[in-house]
Amino acid sequence: MFWIVLLSILCFSAVALMVTMWLGMLIGEWALVVAGVFLLAGVITVVVSAYQKITARLDSVEKKLDKLLEQKEEE
Repeated sequence: MFWIVLLSILCFSAVALMVTMWLGMLIGEWALVVAGVFLLAGVITVVVSAYQKITARLDSVEKKLDKLLEQKEEE
């Protein structure tokens, strides 16, 4: 009887260990997916903000050039 109980405990613990490891890998994979999404969102945010800064500077340069051209035409 002792050996049967010990064997059944080993079998059930192996199954429980495999299920626990599978869940751990699944959670780990989801964690990687979530981290990837956050990284992608950060990259997109950086690209958009850099684009906005560049366009704002180009707009200011364009306005300054327009002012200079108007001053030159008035002379």
